[in-house]
Amino acid sequence: MNLFTEYPEQDEAKYCALMSELVRKNMDNLYGGEKQKIAKRDTHSKTHAAVQGTLEIFDFDEAAIKQELRQRTSLTEAQIQGISLKQGLFAKAKQYPVWLRFASGAFSVKNDYEGDTRSMAVKILGVEGERLPQSHELKTHDIIVHNTELFFVRTIKDFYGFFLAIYRAGLFPLFKLLVLLWLKLHPYESNLLQTSFKRFPKSLLTERYWSASAYAVGLKSDFDPSQPGRVPVEYPAVIKYGFTPVSSQQPYQPLPLESRAENELQRVKASGAEDNYYREDIIQALAKPDAEYTWDFQIQFQTKPEMSVDDSTIPWNEAESPFLTIGRLTVKHQKVDSPLESDFGENLSFSPGNGLAVHRPVGAINRLRYTVYSIVAQSRHSKRGVKYQEPTVETKY
Repeated sequence: MNLFTEYPEQDEAKYCALMSELVRKNMDNLYGGEKQKIAKRDTHSKTHAAVQGTLEIFDFDEAAIKQELRQRTSLTEAQIQGISLKQGLFAKAKQYPVWLRFASGAFSVKNDYEGDTRSMAVKILGVEGERLPQSHELKTHDIIVHNTELFFVRTIKDFYGFFLAIYRAGLFPLFKLLVLLWLKLHPYESNLLQTSFKRFPKSLLTERYWSASAYAVGLKSDFDPSQPGRVPVEYPAVIKYGFTPVSSQQPYQPLPLESRAENELQRVKASGAEDNYYREDIIQALAKPDAEYTWDFQIQFQTKPEMSVDDSTIPWNEAESPFLTIGRLTVKHQKVDSPLESDFGENLSFSPGNGLAVHRPVGAINRLRYTVYSIVAQSRHSKRGVKYQEPTVETKY
């Protein structure tokens, strides 16, 4: 394996096609007939809130970042010199308006006391530049992050096997045994899944988020967009994204990660009441006139081939490749408790394939994601009778 290189997966086209067809069937199974007007996503189904914010890209010192890479990573001088950070979204200091969708990761809407991953999808508005061919919007760039560092499956084939078991269990309760069997046959993936379910953040507004999957920084002059997934493709650099919660005032110190109290979780669970803790927390927190929540926007370089681009179950050690801050995300006081806000969040469409070409999503799982995300978006918009419109700076609920 070479640095900054993504590789095709064996039988990738076959399993992408199978997965695409399965996703269509699953959406019809979940939201067909009388249920169609409430059609949601097939994963990350529960929307907690749609929130406005600002992403500031700093006028960072590229030479200083390269010097830090020399001192703290194993990248060669030639590799470091080949990196050009000042391009695309990072090209210049600028403040971008953003829409954020906070959600839970499950295949269906569940109570918040149930174990799950939590996500923050970031839609950056007013972004100019050459776009990815998979983009469904003209001037936005999407970054989707979760409160777990890793994804829980290695390959498209594995994800198809897992999703097929989930789909069959949705049709016939007895088939839930197939999900348990899949997990038993994949102990490493099962452990990752169970570990990610153990986090119950105190607030999604102070949680840390990772992209888990990787993205390019720039394209080579001979780049052919038809080649990824067919042959190995090398990029000038590959990174992951991160959003680390920090204090809202200088010196912007990292915040400790906090969790919901165990006794509170047990009390709510025992009560039998519906638990929408995260939505209620966001509504109450942002209702305060002085509300302000902040994250450092960070990137982490792949610095050795063992930090896999294609296998997102392999961690990128921060001791070997630290996250470097290049911007700041800020959310301030606003009202987010209206039915219009709720519908807006449900209808927003995000995809790792929506955005600038120089920040191309890389790796097999990413290639699958921007294929199936499009299918899910089209299906739920059609079922809900929504004529989707790209959000702009002027867009309100």
